[in-house]
Amino acid sequence: QKYNILGNETTFALILKAALYIKEPEESKIAINGFNKLWRLKKKENIGKIFNENSILTNEEILKLFKIMDINFSELKQEYRHILKPIANIEKEKNSRTLCLSHPLENIPELLPTNIFGPGLQLLKKSLRPLTDPNIEIDYNIKDFPKEYHSVAFNMARQKLLEDNALDIALERWKWDHEQLAQKGGLRFSKSLNSILFEWHSLMIPLIKEEIERCKNAINGLIDKKIINNVNNDRLSYGVFIQLLAPEKLSTITILEVLRLHSTGGIAQGMRTARAILSVGKSIEKEYASEVLKKNKNFLGKNVNLSQIFGNPRQFQTMLQKTQNNINFEINPKWPTVVKAKIGSILISILIHVAKIDITTETEKGDTISQKAPAFYHTYQYQKGRKLGVIKLNDQVMKQLGSQPLRGNIHPRLLPMLVEPKPWISWDSGGYYLSKSTVMRSRDSIEQIQYLKIASERNNLKSIFEGLDVLGSTAWAINIPVFNVVIEVWNSGLEFAGIPPAESNIAFPPRPTSKDPADKISWQIQCRQIARDAQNKQSIRCDINYKLEIARAFLHEKMYFPHNLDFRGRAYPIPPHFNHLGNDLCRGLLTFHEAKEIGESGLRWLKIHLANICGFDKESFLEREAFTVENLKNIFDSADNPLKGSGWWLKFDDPWQTLAACFELTAALRFPDPHKFKSRLPIHQDGTCNGLQHYAALGGDILGARQVNLEPSNRPYDVYTRVAELVNEQVQKDAKEGNHLAVLLKDKIARKIVKQTVMTNVYGVTYVGARNQILNQLKNLNSLPREMLFVRAHKIQEWLNEAAKRISKSIDTSSYNGLNHMTSVIWTSPLNLPIVQPYRKSSRKQIKTNLQSIFITDPNDVSPVDTRKQQTAFPPNFIHSLDATHMLMSAISCKNAGLTFASVHDSYWTHAADVDNMNVILRETFVKLHEENIMENLLNEFRERYKGYKTLISISKDSKEMEEISSTRKHVSQSIKSESLNNNRKSETYKSLLKDTVKTNNKENTTNPSNQVTEKINSLNAENTIETDIKNKTKKKESVHVWVDLEFPPLPKK
Repeated sequence: QKYNILGNETTFALILKAALYIKEPEESKIAINGFNKLWRLKKKENIGKIFNENSILTNEEILKLFKIMDINFSELKQEYRHILKPIANIEKEKNSRTLCLSHPLENIPELLPTNIFGPGLQLLKKSLRPLTDPNIEIDYNIKDFPKEYHSVAFNMARQKLLEDNALDIALERWKWDHEQLAQKGGLRFSKSLNSILFEWHSLMIPLIKEEIERCKNAINGLIDKKIINNVNNDRLSYGVFIQLLAPEKLSTITILEVLRLHSTGGIAQGMRTARAILSVGKSIEKEYASEVLKKNKNFLGKNVNLSQIFGNPRQFQTMLQKTQNNINFEINPKWPTVVKAKIGSILISILIHVAKIDITTETEKGDTISQKAPAFYHTYQYQKGRKLGVIKLNDQVMKQLGSQPLRGNIHPRLLPMLVEPKPWISWDSGGYYLSKSTVMRSRDSIEQIQYLKIASERNNLKSIFEGLDVLGSTAWAINIPVFNVVIEVWNSGLEFAGIPPAESNIAFPPRPTSKDPADKISWQIQCRQIARDAQNKQSIRCDINYKLEIARAFLHEKMYFPHNLDFRGRAYPIPPHFNHLGNDLCRGLLTFHEAKEIGESGLRWLKIHLANICGFDKESFLEREAFTVENLKNIFDSADNPLKGSGWWLKFDDPWQTLAACFELTAALRFPDPHKFKSRLPIHQDGTCNGLQHYAALGGDILGARQVNLEPSNRPYDVYTRVAELVNEQVQKDAKEGNHLAVLLKDKIARKIVKQTVMTNVYGVTYVGARNQILNQLKNLNSLPREMLFVRAHKIQEWLNEAAKRISKSIDTSSYNGLNHMTSVIWTSPLNLPIVQPYRKSSRKQIKTNLQSIFITDPNDVSPVDTRKQQTAFPPNFIHSLDATHMLMSAISCKNAGLTFASVHDSYWTHAADVDNMNVILRETFVKLHEENIMENLLNEFRERYKGYKTLISISKDSKEMEEISSTRKHVSQSIKSESLNNNRKSETYKSLLKDTVKTNNKENTTNPSNQVTEKINSLNAENTIETDIKNKTKKKESVHVWVDLEFPPLPKK
């Protein structure tokens, strides 16, 4: 440098060799990376040239340099790669602690990028580096592990990288691209997106630091009282929270979240301001929760034999349980919604302020003009008649972003896992290791969380946790033959089997020449529809792109899906974008990791499974087998020539699952002994309208049970076909009577027309909803008479409706404070899971931010229940909770029997060899579930839970009951009359009703006249007396309102 002599490859090889032997490792790395940058900056040549100096650098030294410089194989020319590959293999054999990726992805084609407006998919690929880059350094310790657990330690280390380094990886890539641009001479080259993002990040940090400093001053009272305003008052509320994360992380999260939200939520080229603000605030909260979790990650303590713990699941579970007992459940309480909104608003405002981009335009003379323009801008637009605040991207930014091979965004902490998920040991501890997960998706229902916490603390959720652990412990793999076909189709860019084309050729109709406004409006509607269809196809292709990037990264991996529940108890995988609950493509790409010898029975089930997937699932099993055998020529052709053959597999509704079955059956039949073939394909066993099955069992409905296959038969009963037959019979009767619509519909009511309505009928569909479903099938024709099956099922449904109606219109007299304290429907599933229906009429709160005023719903506010929703949703939710219970019971039993188990709600999956065993377990657990007197238990729980609750009824002034009430009032003391239900005279609702209210005595003395009247009222027909519409009380002059004890109607007889 002194004589301005740069040197050649030999010079740099000697310098790097010397730098390797600097005593301090950190100083050595700094020196090496410094020389690496100097070479790239001055020589502008590939660093791999230095590695050719084998006379100076040994293979081991080249490997060390290769790792320190963090160079990917893709950055090297082909002649350098062969040098490093053998070294990596030698190092692997030499040191048992170094595990490399067993199947590097170098020979797997890259996916054709989608023009996604946003950098998310690019960031996803960086987040997936622990899976895709064979040269990434994995730091792990196997000191305490026997050899058979080395791979577990290796995968655990990679899992930690997947969960922990998401933000660091994104920031690292931004910085790298920015530095590369600077070394090339800055503006002489077009900026990559990463370089632009790093500029924004760098500009945001000082402004965030200034805001944090202002918050500290406000909190410490260092602000002049003369300038105290609303802004500084706000800093007192959110100031403490915004200091919890480093400015660098706050900036990175804000940029990533805003770009992730881009083009979502129905706003073209932008996002709703309120959604963006709250999303950024929630992401900040989640990141802080993860940091808290990481600080407590060394929970095993000292002197613990790690190999024993990982080798013994029960011991691991016990250790985690002991740890949890020492952890406060409120280690990271929820942040107030207002605080999250304020923080999100501040950070987005800073981003909008600093985010600029170079815009280049050409003048009419051909001159080029470059200028800075805002990348984002805040504006308003009308949607469905409402004025919405939106954040949009500059049009030029959109074009620039769309021209780069960008990658869409997936939260890297919500990817499939490389190791078995952490066992669930409490309501908020399980699933991922470094990311906070809760056992239930509670819809921000504080009420639900409180019940869940108590149940967890009382150890009532053991079976729930066990069932979720079973689902999470199922190991999955990518179906490589299917993936190879998918990637070839994808990279062709053509529309194929549900995959939209890469390029949408939008052709708008010509503008009408007529001056008639109706023609212009019609043309505009057509154009909007065409644009909407193109946008939908683009959205679908982007979604598939995410899925395929994940599938490619996990191509040779064993992976797991941690599960949690919705509020009804139904289990879902936590990774949202790629799992077995996904669409046909996802299911076709997934297979069990473990292979099992198929056997004679399994080969039969594989044939039946293929027929089922093809839609031939209403015939007997023998007929389904025959269908598969008759189509073997087509099946072999599909497996051998999926893209150039006859395309038989493309004829069906689920083509990718059909192709997967074709590959599996072809491989099995061509195996020397087909019965010895080891199969990994999940075989599905689907329930027949499971909701009706549970209703039939609850009501003891023998006829209904037969229709939904709860009784043995040679071929499956099809309830939808039977309903269609009954409807056709009624239509024929009406046609004979001259009904013109019936004449049009005669013999036209097919199974498909009634299927959706039959399915949703038992799940609480309204008459209007059912009518619209039929109308959608019949286009512009009228609705049809309702079906006549499952009489007892409807009686159970009506009882559940009535019970929910009474509960949601009742109040707890011990804590009554107006209508806000009316009651949610709450019950306990047979596995002790408390379920709280979350339907309340949430009031919106206006929050003023420096972007705009936004309206938020604060889950901490007490809101009145939505009585109508509580009532209509209870029957389906109750049935869903039973269905979920049966699934979890089946999962536990299958695990105990040594079966691999997975489920998609009412579809149960296992290996072909184990289908017979699983079928026995499914039936045994269903019987075990319904051996309990479920409805009687529910009634008893309601009576106990709502004991002492009051409900308001209306009684006619002219009725005999009113005469008895008037007589009773003369004997009730004046003190009782004037006493409010909770000694709170401030209740305006109660005051307005007090003069017409009878309060019954709490004593059990049945001779009390008041109790006699109450008993008389409660014995009346519910449909005639329980009319508690308080809003309309002033209109019902002929009736008075009376508070009575909450009672439930008798259960329908079986």
